[in-house]
Amino acid sequence: MIFNNKKYILYISIFILSFLIRSLYLQTTPLLWDEAALGYNAFSILKTGRDEYGKFLPIIFKSFGDYKPGLYVYLCIPFVFLFGLTEFAVRLPSIILGSLLPIILYLLIKEINPKAHKTAIISMIVLALNPYNIHFSRGAWETNILTFQLVFASYLFFKYINLQKIKYLLISALIFGLSLYTYQAGKMISLLLIFVLFLVNLKKINLNKIFIFFILPLGLFSLPIAWGLLFNNNSNRLKVVSLFSYPRSKIETQTIISETNHFDYQIFHSQPVFFVRNFLTRYFNHYSPRFLVFDGDWQNTRHSPPYIGVILYPSLIFLVIGLFGSLSCIKLDKLNLFFLLWLLIAPLPSALTRDSVQSVRSMSLSIPLVYFISYGIFYFFEKFHYLFLKIFIVSLYLLSFVYYSDLYLNHMVTNSPIDFLYGYKNAINYVSTHKQNFDNIYITDYYGQPYIFYLFYTKYSPIKYQQQAKLEDATLDTGKIKIIDNVHFQTAHFDFIKDHPGTLGIFSQEEIYRQGIDKKPEYNQLNSISPIGNISTFYAYENP
Repeated sequence: MIFNNKKYILYISIFILSFLIRSLYLQTTPLLWDEAALGYNAFSILKTGRDEYGKFLPIIFKSFGDYKPGLYVYLCIPFVFLFGLTEFAVRLPSIILGSLLPIILYLLIKEINPKAHKTAIISMIVLALNPYNIHFSRGAWETNILTFQLVFASYLFFKYINLQKIKYLLISALIFGLSLYTYQAGKMISLLLIFVLFLVNLKKINLNKIFIFFILPLGLFSLPIAWGLLFNNNSNRLKVVSLFSYPRSKIETQTIISETNHFDYQIFHSQPVFFVRNFLTRYFNHYSPRFLVFDGDWQNTRHSPPYIGVILYPSLIFLVIGLFGSLSCIKLDKLNLFFLLWLLIAPLPSALTRDSVQSVRSMSLSIPLVYFISYGIFYFFEKFHYLFLKIFIVSLYLLSFVYYSDLYLNHMVTNSPIDFLYGYKNAINYVSTHKQNFDNIYITDYYGQPYIFYLFYTKYSPIKYQQQAKLEDATLDTGKIKIIDNVHFQTAHFDFIKDHPGTLGIFSQEEIYRQGIDKKPEYNQLNSISPIGNISTFYAYENP
């Protein structure tokens, strides 16, 4: 009983620590397009039972034409009901599940190997403080929900293996099935992780039970996904991001052939060789010190703070120790084998896409990383029992975490305000305040998808919007909404605004220079509406 009390006190303490880290100062990071889209669609479902385009309770949301899996939208609904359409409400599902994740990882490790108690406890603390998990828990990122699902479903699967109770197998299948409706990358990583679960538990698997109570339910879950991929536009996004959609250009091919001959090209430079090389480059980028420690996702600055990677600096040392420690065993136990295989499969959904590195699609990588870091710390402390070493390592971790926190809170957005879409809230609030004074309003679409911020921050009536929602210029990737009432979401030329009384124009910083507005006499009449650092991302020009 005393042990159980201590255990629950530990759970509660870790949850509170994780929740505070993930929820304090949320306003430092602006809302992104996808977050606003998830929130507004939840608002629309809550008010009307339909998405922004009027479709009744969809499981896949058209949104910008990228066809988002809908689970996060439905997770948002109770929080939007309780707190209204706010940034906090939209991000709360991710915050809560991200805060619970350290506890679920602890349970998973203990379920696989009850003797790994110390490693499990260390893993809770490491995950609570890990930059990779913090970053995607503080925003409405579907990949964070997916990571929670993968860990929880794996825990239940091992629970079934140990207790042979069908209910755990069914719930595991249910959660794996829901992961298909959470995030695009879930379709691949979930299936790969299921294969790993089968592989490490091969001797204890009853094929009849697995087929009836796991594979069959999972197959039923996947039917709507398969239908959408085959007969709807749900596969458009996959085509856009897939590595196979970007073969070598004909000009480059001809250049290579001209340098040697066709035979040399077929052996060393053919398209299959080109794809394999690009795939391996992307795959191993996720294990590079640059990604892990020094830069993080260098492909997209909004995926991590500057000057630090996806793990804290001291973690790299213990990651290496943990990997070597586990591999130095005469025989890999089930626990180490499971996380080693997870470590190997985690980058695959990202490596098969166009980006050279992608922390969002590979976020499940954070789990085996945290495990081997934790195992490395345990392994090191088992070898060296000196108290001063333990104090030094704890101090080093705390210092590294404080440094990360400073980068996140004080430098991340200021360093790249445009990448973080800073100022949309300011711009929409400015438009809302002055809207009644103008016949037409033009909001720049330079930063992309301004309409969703207008809907979100004005809490625009979903019933009214559904009557006029029209996605235009839909390409293979995404489309645009060009007008709502008298608000136009397109870049207007400054001279057009100047020549049309009753018009308000919202310009991006780049457009000020591209159109030469800074050289015009009217430049001083512009209002800086989203100052940050020494710039403003948006400016307003009024022509009453």
